[in-house]
Amino acid sequence: MTPSERWPAILLQLAPDAWTRAVDLARALGVSERTVYRDVQAMVEAGIPLQGVPGKGYRLPEDYLLAPVQLTTDEAIMLVLGGAYAARNVGGRYQAAARAAQHKIEEVLSPEDRERALSLQGTVPLVPPSVFGDSAKDGRLRRVRHALVEECTLAVTMKASDDASARRRVDPYGFVRQGTTWHVVGYGHDRDRVVHLRLQRIDTLELTDATFERPPSYGTPSDGPADEPRRRVRVVFAGEVAASVQVPPSFEATSREHLADGRLLLTVAVDYEFEVMPWLLSWGAYAHILEPRALRERVAAEARAVADQYESAPTLLG
Repeated sequence: MTPSERWPAILLQLAPDAWTRAVDLARALGVSERTVYRDVQAMVEAGIPLQGVPGKGYRLPEDYLLAPVQLTTDEAIMLVLGGAYAARNVGGRYQAAARAAQHKIEEVLSPEDRERALSLQGTVPLVPPSVFGDSAKDGRLRRVRHALVEECTLAVTMKASDDASARRRVDPYGFVRQGTTWHVVGYGHDRDRVVHLRLQRIDTLELTDATFERPPSYGTPSDGPADEPRRRVRVVFAGEVAASVQVPPSFEATSREHLADGRLLLTVAVDYEFEVMPWLLSWGAYAHILEPRALRERVAAEARAVADQYESAPTLLG
């Protein structure tokens, strides 16, 4: 169990009305007392207001926990889904809070609803808005995600074909990525079998009023979906800002190389190339993208569009 995984486990053991000793926390987590002391110190430094008294143990402050909130089953499942996404994309105290909240809600769900929440974690892609950089594709992604949650049949028309067979009805079981290509996976009514439809070959995609039930056999392993391979982005930052560059929590810095002329060569791993664009654009001319080429071209186009807005003198009308 990593430190980031122990934080929510520690929070689940603590309460505002009772003290919990380090020895009891160590026993519950299967670690040493020294590890508990280190974790608690790190949690406090991260901003979690734990209270500790020598000889008594630790507890949460009275105002740390909210009053009881009644949730519907659907609300709880959506919070589990959102908590899983937050735990992957934030760090520190909020990552621990997201995981702790996810575990708490899972514990009160029935086995069937817990399995549904786990299945959705593996089949509903929670990706940033405009991940494809194409409004049509992003719109289709939203409709697929809606259909997966509501378990409703999709009416799909494939591109470059006037054949009636290109118009299909599909019960979506999942939305998966293979390399750089996304596929809608589900039961094709016209084929009477599971089909894989490439997103880029889909012309139109609409929700219908028909519903279905996802087969129990289609789901994710008990330990959750496997992480997809991340994509590499390499950027050179000017020497003037090299010491100030901080990588956002949702990205992973895999390499930092200080060049002889003072510049910084930074390599980061991201789930989707376009999610790194706002951060890179915020550095302006101080950041120069080496790869991938598609991201270079996208950032260049965005920079030109911004520059075009300032070619003429501004007026109150625009």
